[in-house]
Amino acid sequence: MDIIYPPKCPYCKTLVQEHGAWCQQCLAGILSVRDINVIEHRLKYLTACRAVCEYTGGLKRIIHDMKFRQQKKYVIHLKWLLISCKLTDYLSQIDYVVPVPLHADRLKERGYNQTELIFKDWSKEQNLFWMPDLLIREKHTIPQWELTSTDRKQNIKGAFITTRPDRIENQNILLVDDIVTTGITLDECAKVMKKAGAASVYALTIASGAR
Repeated sequence: MDIIYPPKCPYCKTLVQEHGAWCQQCLAGILSVRDINVIEHRLKYLTACRAVCEYTGGLKRIIHDMKFRQQKKYVIHLKWLLISCKLTDYLSQIDYVVPVPLHADRLKERGYNQTELIFKDWSKEQNLFWMPDLLIREKHTIPQWELTSTDRKQNIKGAFITTRPDRIENQNILLVDDIVTTGITLDECAKVMKKAGAASVYALTIASGAR
C-alpha cells in the first residue's frame, strides 16, 4: 500500500517516513508547544492551557479545510502532531478528556465534530477516559472568529451546560479543541465545569492564534 499510496506531507506533498507525518520544513514552520498565559489573557477558570502548534502556514489551511470543506482525511496528520509532542507531564493528573462540543444544529450541518475526530483515539491511546457527553452546547452561537473580543464573551455566555455534575465533582478535566485564540470559549466551558465541582480544568489545543 505504501508503494501505491506513499506517505506524504499533507501540505507540500513531500514524501515522508510514515502516514500522518509532516516533512521537516513544514513542521518547523508550525510546531511550537507552548503554554498560554491564562492570567495575561484574563481567563478566570482555566487552570492552564497548552497549544501544540501555531495557527499558521499549512496547518491553518488544513484545519480550515477539515472544518469547512469536509476534509476528514487530515485527521491522521493532526493526530500525528499530538503524538509527536511530549505531553506526558501535562496529562499526568487528568481524569477525563472532554471535547468542546458543537451545537446540535451545527453538528448536523457539518456532520461531525472535528475536535472529536482529532482527539478521541489519541486520548484512549494515552489511557485517558474520553467523556464527550459531560458537556453540551445548549445555545446556538455565532462563530467566534466573526466577533470582537468583547462580543465573543457575550456570544458564548451561558452556551454550555453539564449533563453529569456528579461525574465531574473533584475531577481533573482536560478540555480539548482544535484552536485557541482568545481562550474565551475554553474559559466558559471551564466555568461550567468548575461550578459543577471540578477540581481543575486544563485545556489542550492543536493550534494557537493567541498572543
